[in-house]
Amino acid sequence: MEQRRPGNEVHLDEWVSPHICDPDGFLKPGKILEWMDVVGVLAASRHCRRPVVTASVDGVELRDPIRVGEHVALRASVAYTSERSMGIHVAMSSSGPDALPAREVLTAYMTFVGLDDAGKPVVVPQLRPETPAERTLFREGQLRREFRRKLEKGELSDETPAGTFSGISEQDRPLLVREVLKMLPRNFRLPWERPPGPPRAPHHSYVHSIEPVQVSDINFHGTLYGGKLMRWLEVNAHLSARAYLGGHPARMVGLHGLTFLRPVQRHVFVHIRSMVVHAEPHSLTVLVSVEAEDPIAAEYAETLRAFLTYAPSDREVRVPPVQCTSDEEQALFKEVSHRLALQAALRPRD
Repeated sequence: MEQRRPGNEVHLDEWVSPHICDPDGFLKPGKILEWMDVVGVLAASRHCRRPVVTASVDGVELRDPIRVGEHVALRASVAYTSERSMGIHVAMSSSGPDALPAREVLTAYMTFVGLDDAGKPVVVPQLRPETPAERTLFREGQLRREFRRKLEKGELSDETPAGTFSGISEQDRPLLVREVLKMLPRNFRLPWERPPGPPRAPHHSYVHSIEPVQVSDINFHGTLYGGKLMRWLEVNAHLSARAYLGGHPARMVGLHGLTFLRPVQRHVFVHIRSMVVHAEPHSLTVLVSVEAEDPIAAEYAETLRAFLTYAPSDREVRVPPVQCTSDEEQALFKEVSHRLALQAALRPRD
C-alpha cells in the first residue's frame, strides 16, 4: 500500500468583512465551519488524488471570538489515515490590523473519505508520520477512531483495559468508561419526535428552520455543499442556545460528533431542528438534526446529526441545568458528557 509523508498543507487567508459578522461585529462561526470544509476537502483531495466527501467533524474548539477587520489564516493537513479515511487537522490563527502577533484561535479534526468513479469509498495512501508533532497528531486520530468504534459497538465498560485510551489522563478516564455506552443509533427517537400519548409542550430551546436546496448550493458531486449545510446548522444551534439563555448572547466554543449520515440531494427541502440537551455552569450543548424532505416523492431522510457547544458571551451569566424528562434526553446527556470528556483529555496541557 502506498505510503506518504505528511505534506501538502493547505492555506487559506481571509479578512473579516462586516457582511460575514453578527450585529456585535464578531465573525459568524458558521462561516468558520464553511472555510474549514474548503481547506479540509482540498487537503484530503491532494493526499488521495480522488474526489472526497466529508464524513464527520470532531474536536472543534473556538477559543476566542474574532472581530471585524481582523485577518484570519487557516491551515489544514492530513494527520491520520485508516484504510479508507483521512483525518485532517485544521488550525486557524487571527491577527488584528494593529500588527500584533497572531493568536491561535481554533483547532479542529475532520474526517474525509475518498471516492472512486462510481462514488464508492476507496483505499487511500497511508500516512507515515516521522516528527514528534506528526506522531502526536497521528495518535490523536487513532484515539478518536477507537473511541468512536467502541462507542458505536457499546464496548466501553468498567472492564475496559486501562491502556485502551492511552494519552487520556487518569482523572478523565473514569468518565469515559463508567458504564456501557452505545452511540445513539440512526433510528434513535429524537426528543422532538413525540411518541403516542398525551402531547408535550415543546422545549423552550427548540428551533425548526427550513432551507430549500438551490442550484448555487450544489457541489461537484451534485449534492449539497457540506460547508453550506454546516453554516445553516450553526445558525439554528445558535438560536437554540440564545433561547435557552433567556436571550443572552452566546458564542460557539466547540463542535463534537458531527456525522454526515448521507448526502443531501438537489431539489429537496432541508429541515434543521435543534435544542439544548446538555448544560454545565459555563457552557451548554445543542443537538442539531438535519432531515431532507423530497415533497414530490413524499420521502424524508435524516442526513446529519451534530452537537455544538456554546458559552454565554457575558461571563456573569450562569447556564441553568438541563432537566432530562425522558430516557432519550438522559441518553443524549450521557453521550455529550463522554464526548466532552474525550475532548478535554486530548487538549494539550500547558
